[in-house]
This record gives sequence, C-alpha cells and structure tokens, in this order.
Amino acid sequence: MWFSKLIFRLRGIPTLIVLDSQGEVITRQGRVEVLNDVECREFPWHPKPVLELTDSNAVQLNEGPCLVLFVDSEDDGESEAAKQLIQPIAEKIIAKYKAKDEEAPLLFFVAGEDDMTDSLRDYTNLPEAAPLLTILDMSARAKYVMDVEEITPEIVEAFVSDFLADKLKPEPI
Repeated sequence: MWFSKLIFRLRGIPTLIVLDSQGEVITRQGRVEVLNDVECREFPWHPKPVLELTDSNAVQLNEGPCLVLFVDSEDDGESEAAKQLIQPIAEKIIAKYKAKDEEAPLLFFVAGEDDMTDSLRDYTNLPEAAPLLTILDMSARAKYVMDVEEITPEIVEAFVSDFLADKLKPEPI
C-alpha cells in the first residue's frame, strides 16, 4: 500500500487508477468513471479535456486548481456550447504538459444550474452571475474570478495564461 501511494501519489481511498499495457496511467479517476459509466461503454476512460461538473466528479475539485465555467442553464445545448468554447484551450494546455511528461496544472469543467452547483457557489462565495469564469483551488482555499458579460476563447485563454504565469491575485474561499 505505501508503495502504491509513493508511485501514484494517492490522495484518497478508495482510488482506482487505470493503467495501459505498458503501465502508463490512462486515468487517475477510475472510481468516478465507473460511477458515471456503470456499463463501461467508454472503458478504458481516457480523460476528456472538459467535463460537465456532476456530484460524482466534484471530488476532483479537491485535487488541484480547476477552471470552472458556470453557465446559467439546465439546457444541455448551452453546456455543450460552453464545453466547445473551452475545449481547444484545455486540449492545448493538456498537450503542452503531456509533451513535458507532466500532469496538466488545471482540470476543466462546465457547471450548469443544479443543487450541487448552487452549493459550490455558496461554499466558495461566488456571485450568481452567469456566465462566470473561475479558477478554484480548493487545497489553497483560493479562487480567481473573471466576471464578464460574454466569455470568448480569447478571454479564457488570457485568463488561463495569466493564472499559469502567477499574474492573478487570489481571493480567499
């Protein structure tokens, strides 16, 4: 057990890490994937660049900084459009760090309107505005908020770049 904690930097129990045939990590979120895909149709669960924030994957918010784009809708079309907006940026960041054999410094989420999202907004003291672009770092108890009328790819990319360059001032959670 201690050996696997060292190799895989386990943060919680239970944890399910899925490996390929060469022993490379496919996903560290196997437990969440099983809960979301009980019939294993998407096995082996290669990571998606942008996830819809749900009750089952919200635990990932505790694993490091997460970009969360809040949309004010239960409409799947608006959530899908938001995912498409940030996906190229997420893919670019993920590829950049994968090329250096490092984990990406951010996870990317889109949050619709539901009880879990309301609870997250309350806990982090975020405004009810939507769309609302944030980076939440629960372990550092910090948040970064970009409250603009319209979210564009350029705004998201600049926000992410400024965060990665430590140019943003955190607010406490």
